[in-house]
Amino acid sequence: MVSHGDSTQDPEADWNVKAGSDGKRKSTYGYKAHINVDKYGFIKSTDYTAGNVHDSNCFTELLSGNESAAYADSAYRSQSHDQWLAERSIDNRVIKRAYRNTPLDEKSKKFNQLHSRVRCTVERVFGVLKQHYGMAKARYLGLDRNRTRFEMMCVAHNIKRGLSIQQASCA
Repeated sequence: MVSHGDSTQDPEADWNVKAGSDGKRKSTYGYKAHINVDKYGFIKSTDYTAGNVHDSNCFTELLSGNESAAYADSAYRSQSHDQWLAERSIDNRVIKRAYRNTPLDEKSKKFNQLHSRVRCTVERVFGVLKQHYGMAKARYLGLDRNRTRFEMMCVAHNIKRGLSIQQASCA
């Protein structure tokens, strides 16, 4: 009998549970891709982990430390990350989260509304990688092979992004 998370096919992959678009909890088995994108849509750094690794575990590895500001969704907010950003004089633009019986005040809601617009750049890159490069599914068994494939997708994306910016500037 196979226990939860122990696959005979791919033991390095694991389960992830998140809210679906319909509001229901959705379980997926596999891997997670994490990226750091600049304002022009270039992928600066990547990480690829098993599905059960929380997003916040990759936060400091994705940042180089010389960014002027860090934008991220609320999964990346923590006191240790806030302190890490402050020590490096990086503006903390991570979305604030409401907790049970502690709703966001108006100032926090406006902060989130103002800074959540930047996330569309990252989400657009994920959309391009899924739609045009086949990132929607892990093609191989094993973390290293899938990580290598993902990194090659990111290189191809950056080359294509650079060419499209170059063509736009020449026109």
